[in-house]
Amino acid sequence: MLALLKSRAWQLLALVLAALLLWQSVGHLLALRAADKARTDLATERAATAAAAAETSERYRKLEGTYRESLDTITREAGQAMARATVDADAARAAAGRLRGDLADYITAHRAAANARAAAGQCAPDTAALDLLAELQRRADERAGALARIADDARSRGAACEWAYGAGIMMTLPARPSLLESR
Repeated sequence: MLALLKSRAWQLLALVLAALLLWQSVGHLLALRAADKARTDLATERAATAAAAAETSERYRKLEGTYRESLDTITREAGQAMARATVDADAARAAAGRLRGDLADYITAHRAAANARAAAGQCAPDTAALDLLAELQRRADERAGALARIADDARSRGAACEWAYGAGIMMTLPARPSLLESR
């Protein structure tokens, strides 16, 4: 009887071991399937990420090209504005030269008339006021011209800077859709 119990115990132990082996095999197969699914999911996600990165890169490349074209246009227009300002400044300098010439003619005529009156014995010529007026006008004109050149240059450069900033902002808006939605 003891031998029978021993044999049954060994048989039961063998069945338990077989069940555990089966359990382990099934678990191993399920783990292999889960690993294969994870590899497939990872490969799919990597491909999707690579496609999204390529699309984003292309979008940024196009935006950069547009931005460079905008900057070229802005630079060209700023150069044209500065050239117009230079032409206007040259015209103002020419007008100032004519005004100085007219003033010099007036002073010369006034001196001649004063000298003629002095020769006739009427009064002694006093040209100090005219000389002072001519000197003040010359200094004011020179300073006004210098300030106008500075102002024209600053205005042209400032406008170009504003245009470039606006182009940069317009470039970043399509790149960040969240900004477009909030506006």
